[in-house]
Amino acid sequence: MRTKFLLVALSLLFLPAAFRAQSGTSDDEKAIREIESQWEAAWNHHDPAALARLATPDTDFINIRGAWAKGRDQMEKAQTARHQTTEKDSVWKTDEVDIRFLTPDVAIVHVYWFLSGERNADGSPGQPYLGVFTRTEVKRDGQWLIAASQATEVSPQSRSQGASNRQD
Repeated sequence: MRTKFLLVALSLLFLPAAFRAQSGTSDDEKAIREIESQWEAAWNHHDPAALARLATPDTDFINIRGAWAKGRDQMEKAQTARHQTTEKDSVWKTDEVDIRFLTPDVAIVHVYWFLSGERNADGSPGQPYLGVFTRTEVKRDGQWLIAASQATEVSPQSRSQGASNRQD
């Protein structure tokens, strides 16, 4: 009986540590939010190299139209092409960043953003729109980077419905 009691007591002692392992520190959260601030600044300066530096070398990046860049080099190449054409006058505004740590070094990050000034393929002005990134961000050698990113266009109606149904 004493052995069972001791095991239960030890389990209770280590249980808080197990829960802490699933959350990042405030410095980690700040660093992840800084990635999104840097993304906005790099986008608005039309600097694809700066965008790519925010990602891991083996990143998977799927843009709003479903084009899949495999690796930082492909991502930079795709962003360069877009920022020389359809995105050259675009303006990015990060709206909301939600972070959920899976481990101390891995986070799922959802980022609502607004884009205006984009051009259609024929050069005509595109309509502004709202999007959301679902990102996996990882801490490597003390630095947070984007390991994977999936962009989705969001209708204002679906965002408001989703926000009102959130179970935070």
